[in-house]
Amino acid sequence: MKRILSLFWLAALLLPAAFGQTQPLGYVRDLCVKAHPGKLSALRAFMLDPVAKASKFRVDGGTYSWVVIAEAVAPAGREARCDFRIVYGSTGFPAEQNLMTTEDLRKAGVGMTVEQRNAKRDELSYLVATDYWVTRDMVGSSVKGGYVRINYFKTKPGMAAEWTRAEQGGWKQMAEVFAKDKPGTGWGLYSLAMPGGAALPYNAMTVDMLPNWAALGEPGRQRATWNKVHPESDYSAYMDRVGDMASRVRVDTMRLIEVIRKP
Repeated sequence: MKRILSLFWLAALLLPAAFGQTQPLGYVRDLCVKAHPGKLSALRAFMLDPVAKASKFRVDGGTYSWVVIAEAVAPAGREARCDFRIVYGSTGFPAEQNLMTTEDLRKAGVGMTVEQRNAKRDELSYLVATDYWVTRDMVGSSVKGGYVRINYFKTKPGMAAEWTRAEQGGWKQMAEVFAKDKPGTGWGLYSLAMPGGAALPYNAMTVDMLPNWAALGEPGRQRATWNKVHPESDYSAYMDRVGDMASRVRVDTMRLIEVIRKP
């Protein structure tokens, strides 16, 4: 475990040089979970009861700052890499997993022992992957019942810091307008801490937060908003410049079935 902690902190120390020198706003543990065949409905119920209750207990106790549980919308089914994502946010290094005791579960209102909870989890699902992210910037906030559009990026060699600055100096200002105009709208900017290596398909992510289904289908107003917040710069030229720095390799849309924060 000490070696894992050392590797994470080494990655965290090196990331500011790669993605710019701004101090991280926090850290994220992102679990990608897939249902066993025929178990999707049962897994959804499991997410909304023991997982959500245990997550609230940990947020209330200060282990995490917030927890989000999201369900796949597009892609969904067999083509979805993750049927559900359980995302734990913290201001400092993420707490070690699986620290809850049976007594903790009882206090959280979960009528299972740790062994029973784990057995049910494994009966319904399996863990596809765990990503650890560094939060670089954040605007607005998400809401339960809303949606997120998760944009995965692979930055070009040597371009990570410039891409980060371009996102913070360009798209962020538009996101601030969107978040002000419509509650439940937001945007986040993240760099991947673990795993690492050149062979990975992505190393950065932005998340667009939307308050409801209708907002997903609303006509884009990026250009008009860009002209408002960046009148001295051309929107198309900016998008071309960002495209030269990073490739958007995948976009996942998910519904937020639970959003847990301290009151």
